[in-house]
Amino acid sequence: MITMYAWPSTADGPDALPMVHFTTDEQAGAEVTPEGTPVWLFDSAIRDGGWAQFTDFEGWSVPAPGWQALYRREDDFLAVTGPGSCEGWYEGGLGAEPDWVEAAAVQQSVVLLAAPVQHPSLYAYAVEAGAAFALLIPLAVV
Repeated sequence: MITMYAWPSTADGPDALPMVHFTTDEQAGAEVTPEGTPVWLFDSAIRDGGWAQFTDFEGWSVPAPGWQALYRREDDFLAVTGPGSCEGWYEGGLGAEPDWVEAAAVQQSVVLLAAPVQHPSLYAYAVEAGAAFALLIPLAVV
């Protein structure tokens, strides 16, 4: 099951970017490498969906082709879809705080983050290991 955490970036005011970190408690899927090492559950989707390494700001700082998202304020519903195996990436509740909704309405885009960690507090370790990914996508807020 996919879990996500939503927060605005640490920038203040109109420059804050809404962010959503996708993760799961189950980090490996059924796929294994030829050496028998379990493959990260999101590995194929990250490659298919055009995600960039988090450290490659130029790679993820422009809207990703084939991606779109919708956030519905009335019931805190987020729908995200992308190309290939990322079609129907997520649909469900978000648990967004008012500052996230405000940033989303201003920016009309969202930064998706993914890494093989169970919580955003561990994301920096994934960045250091070269295993953190990001994507900027258009977001309609209704």
